[in-house]
Amino acid sequence: MPRQRGHAVVFVLALLACLVAAALLVHDSGRLAAQKRRLIDAADAAALSGAVFQARVLNFESYMNRAMVANQAALAQSVSLRSWLDYMTRTVDRADRITRFVPYLGQATRALRSLMSGANRAAQPLLYSAEATLALFTGEFALAGQALHLAAAPAALDLVRSAAEGNFPGAAPSTRGEALLAAHAARWAALTRSYSGTARSRQKDVIVRSLDRFTIDRGATLASLVVVRLEKRGGTDLLGFDTWRAMDTFALHRRDLFGWDESLSIGWGAAEQGARSTARGVHGNSYRVNGRTSRTAARNLRSSRVSRGLPAMRDVAQLGPRAGQDLRLDLELTVPVPAPGGSAQAMNALASARVFHARPVDRLDRRRELASLYSPYWHARLAPAPWMPPQ
Repeated sequence: MPRQRGHAVVFVLALLACLVAAALLVHDSGRLAAQKRRLIDAADAAALSGAVFQARVLNFESYMNRAMVANQAALAQSVSLRSWLDYMTRTVDRADRITRFVPYLGQATRALRSLMSGANRAAQPLLYSAEATLALFTGEFALAGQALHLAAAPAALDLVRSAAEGNFPGAAPSTRGEALLAAHAARWAALTRSYSGTARSRQKDVIVRSLDRFTIDRGATLASLVVVRLEKRGGTDLLGFDTWRAMDTFALHRRDLFGWDESLSIGWGAAEQGARSTARGVHGNSYRVNGRTSRTAARNLRSSRVSRGLPAMRDVAQLGPRAGQDLRLDLELTVPVPAPGGSAQAMNALASARVFHARPVDRLDRRRELASLYSPYWHARLAPAPWMPPQ
């Protein structure tokens, strides 16, 4: 029987061809898997970059709002101080007229009158200048916040695209990804709104709650005897949305058959900053207790018109514990990859990030703090990507 040679070589070559094909397949699969992983990382980085930028914009607006609230509170304090200085100067002057003939006491009140008069003359122009500066900065802060907010959405989307391209050259939002970004821009626009006009009661409430006790109510009953008592009343009110008015009154009350009657005006002062207003404030119940002295103070009002009142301030559009305040940024990236036979196919990756409001530590009173643009506690993090059917 003839011997057959070379059969083993054929089988070895076939086996080697299979091994080479398997190695190439594993190599291509590994390369595609690595590209897929890299594309997913690029999508996560792009989505997170846009969300972080928008969280920082919201925090910047919160700081601007806080600065405007602080400026308005400082403006109210300055108006209060102008009124109080007028009141103290007039009170000491009238006291000096009575005590000037009393040994020792007359010299003391005369020195105090000179001191108060000089302090009032020096402080009034400084306070006027401070109020003008505060009003100027308040307007600039409002413009800065509004301008940044309007530019935030297109800037965030540009940042998303540049981050995707930088992490994976050639990667860009797909057609569906562009639709997702457009939907996100609409959600960004609906998240907040500008409170202006009569809607400024929102910021008015925040500002009034931020005032100190001296600004709100500086009244007291200084002495109360059987038939007479001394009533000091004063306070600073925000009339409408554009005018701060302060008033301080001091009067002697005498008891008669019908109760206490204001019989002598001792001292008064009043100051105003902002648009002219015919409204009457409470001023620590000055009109109710020292009505006659309050009307005298109103006729001697020191007014200034440099302030334009409360500016329009941006805050979350929906208030309340049930309002959803999270902002999602969904993204789909695509990149062409070579396929066998020289053709090309697309590789896609989904990513999502969320912008949310949360305090870094719990409040001491254990109460929940709702999302707002008065607290700079906006953060961003990655979120589970939404499932979407294939195109």
